[in-house]
Parts: sequence; C-alpha cells; structure tokens
Amino acid sequence: MDDHTVTGRVMAVLEAVGALEEAATLAALTRHTGIPKPTVRRIAADLVARKILNRDATGYRLGPRLLEFGAQAAWQQGLRQAATPYVQDLFARTREIVWLSVFTETTNVVLETAFGTDRLADVRRPWPTAIRGAQFLTTACGRILLGDRPDLTEYLRSRPLPRMTPYTPTQLEKVLAAIDTARNAGVAIEHQESMRGYNCIAAGVHGPDRRIIGVVGVVGRTGSLAVERLGRPLLAAASYIEQAIHRTQTTQ
Repeated sequence: MDDHTVTGRVMAVLEAVGALEEAATLAALTRHTGIPKPTVRRIAADLVARKILNRDATGYRLGPRLLEFGAQAAWQQGLRQAATPYVQDLFARTREIVWLSVFTETTNVVLETAFGTDRLADVRRPWPTAIRGAQFLTTACGRILLGDRPDLTEYLRSRPLPRMTPYTPTQLEKVLAAIDTARNAGVAIEHQESMRGYNCIAAGVHGPDRRIIGVVGVVGRTGSLAVERLGRPLLAAASYIEQAIHRTQTTQ
C-alpha cells in the first residue's frame, strides 16, 4: 500500500518483495506497489545498500538484515515475557515507575514499564536513548553500563561532563568513583543527578556470558522514593530475570 509517506513506500516495496515467489524485478515492484519506477528504483537501491534487500541478475529478494532484525525481535520479546512478572512485582512494592531496558551498540531501548496513573506525566517525559549521550551517562542506568563497557568510560574521559541539574557530579574522579561503587554493589543510585526532583536505582541484567544485556530499575519523585531500601529487592528481581532468560534460551 502506497500511502505517499516515506515509511509507507518503503514498506510497500518490502511487502511486494516478500509476496512474490520469485525474485522481484523493478517492473514487478512498480506494478505491485503503484509507486513510480524512479522512486521504486531509489528505494530498492537504498535497501540493498543497507542489506535489507539483496539484488542479483534476476531481481530483488529479502536480505540478511531482516533475519537479524527478526532474531533480535524474537529475543527481545522473550526477554520481555521473562521480565514482566518481576517488573510488576516491583511496581506493586514501590508504586513508582519500574522499567526494563536493553542495549544495542548505540541505543538504550525501554522494553517494559509499569506505573500508575499518578505517574503518567512523568513517563511522558523524554527518556535518554543514545548511550553515548551526555544525559544518559549521568543516569543510574548509564553507570551500570559504564561499569561493563571500558570503551564508554574512555569516551567519558574525552568529553566535558555536563551539569544536568545542580546535583550532577561534573568532576571525572567523582563520576568514576560512582561507577566503581555501582560495579561493586551491583546497583547504581542517583539522587536528582539527571533530572531534578527524581531519584533512581538500577541493576544490571546479565546474559549467559555475564555481560550486561539490560537494566531493571525504579525511578520516582524524591519525596516518595527511598532508593536505598530497594537494593536487595532490585538485585533479586534482576537475578530472577536472568534465570528466566537462561531457561528460555536453553529450551529454544
């Protein structure tokens, strides 16, 4: 379906390639999508460059990046299903915002959240996503990842440290000390350091190779969330999520 948007036209081309039993020629794609041939050619060429489509002498076929996306989506759905009960348990205990995120090479992706209607406005605030972004590196979640990624720590050394709030540490020594504390304790805590009026505690979720694959955390308003009391239950939740993930992977 060509809805005349960029995304709609890209999807129309992909769906046409997937629907055709044989390799899709440019003429066939034009006919199936109703999109002008020069536009189809441009879209298809870009998708080939990104390995989302393959092209040979007979035409276009779906490419290997789609297999990677499919595998990643299946893994993320498995992680979400494994983690949801523990996210809900933490929400029942705290009545604050509980979340689970996973990392790609460049991005922090929130997979699951639990919160009440009284926290809806807080959830609608923009959450940092780029893991090399200054805002993310000041968060408890960022400190968990920094403890596991020496390359990010080196990146941090090469950048001026931004002051997100009056409570953000901007001396590198203090930031590195906070990272070490988080690594040793298993949890990272922030008090209004990335957003004024909010506290947060986060714990890493490890894969079978013991590398950090995600983070589970609780964020709430300073007056209502005593983060220091949540260390043990948060670590327990992270451990249960890891065990559930490992069980899921061994049965696949």
